Amino acid sequence: MALAVLLPTAGLRAQFYSGSQQEYGKNRVQYQDFLWQQYRFRDMEVYFYKEGRDLARYTAMAAERHLRELEVAFDFAVDERLQFIVYNSLTDFRQSNIGLAGVDGQLNIGGLTRIVGTKIFVYFEGDHELLDRQIRSGIAHVIIDQMMFGGNWREMLRSATFMTLPPWYTDGIISYHSNPWDAEMNSRLRDGVLAGRFDKFNRLQGDDARLVGHAIWKYVAEVYGPGVIPNILYMTRVSRNAESGFLFVLGVSFKTLAEECLAYYKTRFKEEDRFRKELSQEPLAIKTRKHRTYSQFKQSPDGRYMAWVSNELGQYKLWLYEPATRKLRRIVKGEKKMERIVDKTFPVLAWHPTSKALSYAIERKGKLLLCTYTLDDRKTTEKEVYMLEKILSMSYSKDGRSMVMSAVRDGRTDLYQYFVIGNRQEQLTDDQFDDLDPRFVDDDRRVIFASDRPDDTLRSNADVALLNGSKDIFLLDVETRTRLLTRLTNTPGINESQPARYDSSNYVFLRDADGIINRFLVHYDSTVSHIDTTVHYRYFTVEEQLTDLRRSILEQDVHPDRGRLAQLQYSNGRYRFYQGPIARTTTTGSTGQGSPEPRDAANPTSVTDDMNPVVKVDPQVPRPTGKDAVDTRNYVFSDEVDGAKPTSKPTSRSAPTAAATTAPNDTVPAKPFVWPEQRNYNVNFTMDAVVTQVDNSFSNQFYQPFTGAPELNPGLSALTRMSISDLFEDYRVVGGFRLALDLNNNDYLVAFENVKRRLDKRISFQRQAYQGLTQTSVYKVHTHNIRYQVSWPFSELASLRASVMYRNDRYVVQSIDMLSLRAANSYDEMAGGKLEYIYDSSIPRGLNLWTGWKLKVFAEYYQQPTKQGDMQVVGLDLRHSLKVHRDIIWVARFAGAGSFGSRRIVHFLGGVDNWLFSQTDNSIPIDYSQNYYYQSLSVPMRGFYYNARNGTSFGVINTEIRVPLFRYLLNRPIRSDFIQNFQIVGFGDIGSAWTGGDPYSPDNTFNQRVIRRNPLTITLINQREPVLGSYGFGIHTRILGYFMRADWGWGVDDGVIQKAVFHFSLGLDI
Repeated sequence: MALAVLLPTAGLRAQFYSGSQQEYGKNRVQYQDFLWQQYRFRDMEVYFYKEGRDLARYTAMAAERHLRELEVAFDFAVDERLQFIVYNSLTDFRQSNIGLAGVDGQLNIGGLTRIVGTKIFVYFEGDHELLDRQIRSGIAHVIIDQMMFGGNWREMLRSATFMTLPPWYTDGIISYHSNPWDAEMNSRLRDGVLAGRFDKFNRLQGDDARLVGHAIWKYVAEVYGPGVIPNILYMTRVSRNAESGFLFVLGVSFKTLAEECLAYYKTRFKEEDRFRKELSQEPLAIKTRKHRTYSQFKQSPDGRYMAWVSNELGQYKLWLYEPATRKLRRIVKGEKKMERIVDKTFPVLAWHPTSKALSYAIERKGKLLLCTYTLDDRKTTEKEVYMLEKILSMSYSKDGRSMVMSAVRDGRTDLYQYFVIGNRQEQLTDDQFDDLDPRFVDDDRRVIFASDRPDDTLRSNADVALLNGSKDIFLLDVETRTRLLTRLTNTPGINESQPARYDSSNYVFLRDADGIINRFLVHYDSTVSHIDTTVHYRYFTVEEQLTDLRRSILEQDVHPDRGRLAQLQYSNGRYRFYQGPIARTTTTGSTGQGSPEPRDAANPTSVTDDMNPVVKVDPQVPRPTGKDAVDTRNYVFSDEVDGAKPTSKPTSRSAPTAAATTAPNDTVPAKPFVWPEQRNYNVNFTMDAVVTQVDNSFSNQFYQPFTGAPELNPGLSALTRMSISDLFEDYRVVGGFRLALDLNNNDYLVAFENVKRRLDKRISFQRQAYQGLTQTSVYKVHTHNIRYQVSWPFSELASLRASVMYRNDRYVVQSIDMLSLRAANSYDEMAGGKLEYIYDSSIPRGLNLWTGWKLKVFAEYYQQPTKQGDMQVVGLDLRHSLKVHRDIIWVARFAGAGSFGSRRIVHFLGGVDNWLFSQTDNSIPIDYSQNYYYQSLSVPMRGFYYNARNGTSFGVINTEIRVPLFRYLLNRPIRSDFIQNFQIVGFGDIGSAWTGGDPYSPDNTFNQRVIRRNPLTITLINQREPVLGSYGFGIHTRILGYFMRADWGWGVDDGVIQKAVFHFSLGLDI
């Protein structure tokens, strides 16, 4: 689905119908249809599709709890019903059209209001804790939008015009209320603060801005109390300024607050790091890039190779590295670089035990693929994995014939044993709990994994319930397939992950206690509990902290058979890779806040810090033998099959039997959740965008009728346009009108778009009126245009668009005397089509700032239905932008077009788009023998008036340096939208418009002057330079929601520098 077709204004421009305004846009590519259903509650609606019912129910239960909590936290009540749209995966969400609409591609941004409403989309990443954060974040986002911008479109329009909040403010407060302050955030903030990367607060973007914003709001809550936050938000809305809210409520300026906040964290982190250590190993000599994230760091079993995945703006690369030779090789590259939600859940890597093959799981075109790269021949084989939606992690068995996977199916994350031969899998767990990071251990007899399950009993077909979210370590016996697990850790509120066998008697895992992810060791052992007719054992665990680091261990990969360990860390703003032998080095000292407290040794599955080899056992009381005595050996639980009895040998070391523990009170709803009737979704429309702006350009669907250069703009006019769309933004209706202040030029438009499937469709109707003047008459042209367009996306960046069009023009000579009164109206009509290829890899960097490529190549053919007139047009528009230094951007553009046939287009070169108070150069003659029927504006060519050159073809080269001056120089937050978007621009333009083959062709009538003196015709040839040049500077910024441009350009005509021309215009640049 093309981005631009969703725009309420930009989607109606193409080719050079309105100067340099072009319709580009990215795409969403659909591979499947979604049959949506819904639950409708009093406070919310939850929408889901196939196999997503459990996710929808969990979303409803979590949303009810979070909504109550957040309304209290913000002191604000949401009076509209929330709409949750639940996707089974991020891959499915990327096929949707939700969230594509924006201002990209729209020239004039003034008066544009996007109505977000109460729509919240969430997607399942395999971990209910992450889903819970999305739900809470979505609710917080809705509350912030309604608090700061109002609940209806009129309030949103007023607030959007006069108030602009920085990303750290909104993203930070949403993150503060939705994400717990976990070890990952703490480690990132610690690294950035101590390295000084966050000192220049104003230059932070993306995740860094969100992280620092979260830290600031956390500091405010800790120092001043969480109760002041709603007051700060309220005063920000009243004053329409982010800094004033802090000043009015806290009594300190935000500059002072930010300095105190950073000083607090810097002092705290330095004090904590005094007692912590760095890794003793030296990192591998691997160069990493700042804008890439790194994951899936795996070493081959023989230790010869290392593999990992890098990701930059959604484009992943799989790398293979040989430490001995330092050779680095890229195995595969996938996806495109785009400004979007990045899916970091794939590729997932696993080394074959022979170290001669590397397997990786990817998702492509809605399919789950398992690929294997062999190192000997460097070839890759791939096969589709059926019945699973996503693979989160996987590991080979010792013989290489099977793998254990953590995978998602039907909205549940369970363990599967995948058999390489046969391409099939067997399910090992089947419940709502998330089972992650599995690995074969103990000669493939067991699987060790992390899970958020509350007890050690496997159950199936359990109803949906809220989870506690914290992960513990378990062992699953894959030989006996017993329903009883062996619990190795039990730490509520603390997460353990990435478990593995460490040596012959210990397991190792990562734990996020004390704000840092460290490595811990656990030993599972037993002691004699009591002896009667047989020996009874009591099982227990002993833990040992192996590291106490200053920075978190993000990943570890342990190979106990080879005694090798690989780990990934983020330190000093860079990812660092480590490899070395397993070393049993215990970190001594205090466990610190958040470490698990010693458990009672009488609990068989308890965690204890007691390292003594002797375990004290309490005296055993003889079991009762009366009539009401419970036979604990043959007890049958209520969820077990009647008559099933666990088998055990008298001296076997079976896992401990424990009753299912009751979940904490805060994980269970206060009252039973009543599920409403499950309904099918029916399409309904709501308003999603409003445009009310002042403008000075036509919204053309086709070239203007040839009325002369002075009529290229309609004059200052008022534009009103609204659009409505359905819940999933698959269908959209756009309607609007434009009225010039003199009421002589106007247009009306209605359009319908259907982008539900991969082939996008759009039909539009437009009526326009132009008034023109000649030396002898006043005339008006009424144009009726109907167009049908389809678009086929090849990828998210490239698409092919085709359209057919019918146009009818009526020329009316308005009455100013008796001769014009008797003049008859004339009519003209054209029909035809166009084909265009679009490529757009641009990435927004700020207002009127972007980097990447934009390309359009097009061809058009039109024919008069009843006559022999025809017209062909070909052209291209190529734009490229790159970052020079920080926020300084360089932009270059090459564009050109030509018209052929019995009817032609006159291209008027000079000036800029949307030029207020435009002027025309009437000294350049127009060759009427070219049979012009239509006209177009060829810009920008600053330093000149309209019609500096004209002809059937044109070409321009533009280049600009854009310097957001205050953003570049200042290190503090900028409170003024005018200052924030203030840009100094230096530019240069080269261009020409001509008739004939090229500007210097003898057929170019620019250098010809024809004098007709009957019966003689005299043609004078001159040598005037047909190509123009210009240079200059400009000041651009946003005022009252409009991006305004003031440019001073000096033209160079025939080698002579002209006087400066001032251009004042509205709208974004090229």
